[in-house]
Amino acid sequence: MKEISLYVHIPFCLQKCNYCNFYSLPYNSDLANDYLAALIKELSEYRNEGYSVNSIYLGGGTPSLLTFYQLVPLITAIGRTFHIDENAEITIEANPATITREKAQDWKTLGFNRVSIGAQSFNDNELSVLGRLHSADEIGHAVRLVKEHFTENVSLDLMYGIPQQSFISWQKSLRLALELKPTHLSSYCLSLERGTPLFTSQKKYTFPSEKQQRGMYYMMKSIMEKNGFIHYEISNFCLPGYLSRHNDSYWLGNEYIGLGAAAHSFIDMERIEKLTDASCYISKINNNQSVIKSKKCISFREYISDCIFLGLRRLEGIDLTHFKKKHGFNILNEYKHEMDRYLKTGYLTVDNNHLKLTRKALFISDEILSEFV
Repeated sequence: MKEISLYVHIPFCLQKCNYCNFYSLPYNSDLANDYLAALIKELSEYRNEGYSVNSIYLGGGTPSLLTFYQLVPLITAIGRTFHIDENAEITIEANPATITREKAQDWKTLGFNRVSIGAQSFNDNELSVLGRLHSADEIGHAVRLVKEHFTENVSLDLMYGIPQQSFISWQKSLRLALELKPTHLSSYCLSLERGTPLFTSQKKYTFPSEKQQRGMYYMMKSIMEKNGFIHYEISNFCLPGYLSRHNDSYWLGNEYIGLGAAAHSFIDMERIEKLTDASCYISKINNNQSVIKSKKCISFREYISDCIFLGLRRLEGIDLTHFKKKHGFNILNEYKHEMDRYLKTGYLTVDNNHLKLTRKALFISDEILSEFV
């Protein structure tokens, strides 16, 4: 059986956040039910493909809006369509404002074993600027409910570079997050995306400078590592044994299937994007029409570039011997110009035959990694 990861996009939200440019729309129970029925029908296309799933991720949107009775048919259909590895990591994304004791219990019953909670900040003013509907206190309440009634395997999302954010408020968010004893933390610098409310109103706010953002990043790295977390990917930290296996599979260049509107897949050297409209997606599925927006068969060289770009995001880097044995490709020779430049400037290093970013390169990694695309 071919091993894959499975991503299921649930696009419904209570309210779109001010910084978000992902596809989402306001929750409507009738539309959600029609969408879930379409997802189950799309799943049937994979029934005889012989895939074994090692991780499942329900993302969005806000999948935690869905009720037990909405999730049961979907989870059942996934189990009937694929062989699910007995040790599969099965994650649901959640907004703190939607987490209740009953939902936590339901997720455990349904077989989820990990939750990713979008905390973003423990400062109510910062949460308001971001357009989040939960308060800082609600984050703690939500995590405690999850730990008591569902799982200890809790990942928190935090954001830095928020308008009016200071080193003190950022340090406080990190401290309060750690007090909740998560097993994993993901943290990203706020990016102003064209078309979002925050992009449109950015002149109203004062943002941390790039120098301050860099300081916040390395402060986070230091604090997390002092508290026993492994910095295993540019933006991700985990306690030993708790890395996100689903995301790590992406960074390793493995194959995955994405279900639902706006979802992406990578199978048999093809990159596939689904239609970015829930109503259109539902209509096409119900009329037995394709929901593929675009499909591209990538070349071997493009795949290699992707593997390097993604692999260098992992702090252990790329095992050069394994890479050459697996792909028949010598990175140091084929990218000699780039290698010479970044090894000489100290942004890349080869340590124990692993090509990796150096500490000073982590914050500006996008600029370096783009050289391999």
